[in-house]
Amino acid sequence: MAESLAIPLLESVMPSSLDLDYYLRLDPAGLGLFSTASDAPGAVRVDFSDQSLNYRVLNKPKHQNLVKAVGLNKIAARSAPKLHILDATAGLGKDAFLLASLDCWVTMLERSSIVHAMLADGLERGLLADNTQAKTTVADATSRLSLCRGDFLELADALEPVDVVYLDPMFPPRSKSARVKKDMFLLQGLLGHAESQPELLDAALNLAVSRVVVKRGKLSPALDPRAPDISYGGRSSRYDVYLTQAHKS
Repeated sequence: MAESLAIPLLESVMPSSLDLDYYLRLDPAGLGLFSTASDAPGAVRVDFSDQSLNYRVLNKPKHQNLVKAVGLNKIAARSAPKLHILDATAGLGKDAFLLASLDCWVTMLERSSIVHAMLADGLERGLLADNTQAKTTVADATSRLSLCRGDFLELADALEPVDVVYLDPMFPPRSKSARVKKDMFLLQGLLGHAESQPELLDAALNLAVSRVVVKRGKLSPALDPRAPDISYGGRSSRYDVYLTQAHKS
């Protein structure tokens, strides 16, 4: 893994004693991302068996704004085939897992080699989740996830059309002093904040059959000067929906 990621392999050395800001550790719990900062949170992993993630999956998922934004409620109402969704900026795969738990087929695309490795590790463990009633749901949802590595803008022309393209660019820095959740705290530190890329929306609209859904901070500007057709707002984030021409009627 170290060779494939082009990073050094540490043996019998405490990373905190070296000049490192971040490191990966592979242990029985999975592949974890750590920070060496004195106030750093613990490991960040892709864990589809995580209790808080599965609470979100089991607690009225169809009432959640993401589910409304991708149009799943309309699909269920007319007994149409389940959606194929491209999560073009997959991150740690939490939103992709929620959608897969609702019978969507989700392709996760991730450009960071580090995060891609964490997703691959999480997928492997998710498929092997313990055979209990709760865990079977995890394995079943994980089976509807697939993973690709690459930059969406570089690959968009070669990708097959999908029903929905989902974009979750990394939020810009907060003006408030409160720290973001630990997984975002580490990812933002490691990868930085995404630049504004309005061309993302054009590429997504060219690929999506039905709609493009963009996750933004509650008070963040839209990804593109064009106004979304629909927006679903929550306490800290919102989902802007851009319908394709064929679905504006």
